Amino acid sequence: MKLVSRGEGRNRPVVRMNVFGIDVDCCMATRNHPFFILCNQQNGEQMLQTIHNYFREFFGSSIEYHLEHGSLNYIPRLENIKNSNIYFGNEATAAQVLDGYLTVSPSQEYIRVSSIGGFEYERNLKLAQTSVLDIWIPGSRAGVILNHFKGRQLFIIGAILTDDDVIQFLNNWKSSQTQQDLELLSIDVGSEIDLNIENIMRNINIKQFDANKKMPVYSYDRRRGWDKCNWKIEKFGSPNFIFRDADQHVASLKITTQGIQFSSWKMTEEEVMRERIQKSFQETPIQKAKPIGNFIKISQLSWLIQREILSSMELVDLLMMASCSQKFHRNMKSIMKSRFDKIFTITYEQRLSSYINISSSSSGDEPFMSINGRYDFKGRPLIPLNLVRMDLQVSMPTRNHPLMILSNWEHQGTLLTSIHNYFLDFFGSSVKYQLNVNNLIRPFSKLKNITSTDLSSDIGVAEFLMISPNQDYIALSELGSPLLGRNLEFARTKVLHIGKTYCLADDILSNFEGRQLFIDDGISSDAAIIQILNKWRSNEGYHNLEYFSITVCPFTHPLNPNRIMNSIPINRLDSSDKLPVYQVAKRDHYMKRTWGIHKFSSPNYIVRGTDQHVASIMITENNITFAAWNMTEKEFLEKRPVKRLY
Repeated sequence: MKLVSRGEGRNRPVVRMNVFGIDVDCCMATRNHPFFILCNQQNGEQMLQTIHNYFREFFGSSIEYHLEHGSLNYIPRLENIKNSNIYFGNEATAAQVLDGYLTVSPSQEYIRVSSIGGFEYERNLKLAQTSVLDIWIPGSRAGVILNHFKGRQLFIIGAILTDDDVIQFLNNWKSSQTQQDLELLSIDVGSEIDLNIENIMRNINIKQFDANKKMPVYSYDRRRGWDKCNWKIEKFGSPNFIFRDADQHVASLKITTQGIQFSSWKMTEEEVMRERIQKSFQETPIQKAKPIGNFIKISQLSWLIQREILSSMELVDLLMMASCSQKFHRNMKSIMKSRFDKIFTITYEQRLSSYINISSSSSGDEPFMSINGRYDFKGRPLIPLNLVRMDLQVSMPTRNHPLMILSNWEHQGTLLTSIHNYFLDFFGSSVKYQLNVNNLIRPFSKLKNITSTDLSSDIGVAEFLMISPNQDYIALSELGSPLLGRNLEFARTKVLHIGKTYCLADDILSNFEGRQLFIDDGISSDAAIIQILNKWRSNEGYHNLEYFSITVCPFTHPLNPNRIMNSIPINRLDSSDKLPVYQVAKRDHYMKRTWGIHKFSSPNYIVRGTDQHVASIMITENNITFAAWNMTEKEFLEKRPVKRLY
């Protein structure tokens, strides 16, 4: 669901509906767009509050509500938010806006506050009650935040920190005056401030763990970057520690010129050395977890109860359960067929070499499974599991992590191929399989029945299309080989999107048999474009063509609009009349799951002789755009239509 301005929804069909108890204008959901609710800036916050309150009543207290908000001069005042990521672009109003928001949603579990500049927020007592607080504000006064903070974990980046701030905090903790609940502190002041390590150490009684024993290491889950799903297991270890006078509890401590790290163990020195090292933090980075010993025999329950239980489970849980037995595998495929039919896509994605993410349209942008190297499992428990008919080592899914499968590099190809073949059998032909990777190296080059491929390079594409032909969509960031344009399977791709070409695209234009062709930065001859337009006009080819747009550099490889337009008969609409608008969905090259709506209007059009069908065209030195309307010239002139292809 998405709240949008009326301007953003003006080119989609609008219906009036009663939603959440109020009458609103909406645009129904499509495959590429969520459900739109149209609102103005003045009533946007009120609309969001209405939706939020409805959700709270409908779902109850079991749901956590998270808010991601940035750059505007207000924060929607929503009650009972549990997790916030807030960015301020206007420091003049930031403190007041933040206080108003925290008045209706105090005592949150996690808040990140970031800004391009500092503002007075450090003494905000409501913010100080946050369980996990993450501050990314240059010029913040870390000492003031520390004095007021009442939560468990505090992360500060880019703040102002002095020796006296560090000394006061550590002495207050040692004497039980403040931060009794603090588990973890990390302050990174950057390169502009240098702490005096010797001065700090002189003012604090620092001890060291026994050098003859393993040093204790503190592990914690940390959200990194701007991706809300990007949680990483981080570790902190230091031989230095301090102890609290009242209970002799210790805290590991690391002080550098650029900041401080502090972790409270909530146990004595002897307990840390005995319990933590021996039980939780072993020399090997992989923890071995015992399999769960309690079982329920779902297969012995009635079919109706089985269906109710399975319908409420996550997809990855269903996959694991289906691996229990052949009989249960068959039963689940039968029981869950209607649910599996609602899964449009399964996507394999690798943008970093260390792991492969697997997601489905039913899980949104978040992966439900990943294939990882051993390094990614630091701090995560591993258990043996027979999955997709293979004996694997996995880490079970958590709130912040998908099901992680351990794989060595040499076995990664076999593993992904086995997973893919299992999915083909399990979900059937109703699911489309997508591949988003940089290069077609193993294991990706061996995956069959892929229907959508997004690549950075064209290397290996021709061979891959022998295994996965008849694709709906292929995107290439770069095209360097002219031979690929002569490949028949490549030419039959329904939607072809090429970023930059380093060779003439004439072969691609001559052979293309699909519906849509986009070239963002190409090289093309006038003759190839004239050939396309004339073949379409005479009905000799391009019978499936709906839309193509080719952009070239006007300085190095310009088109000649006059030559092209003089080579074909072109009709022209009266410029005073309303021009027809053609809209097409085009996927963003950099944000792979984002589709943008591109609009095209032109007074120029051509007519096909055999059926009098019309196509609008626009030709400039740097672009040729063609849009077929699938209607006769008479219908075209009468309706002045708006056509949508998404």
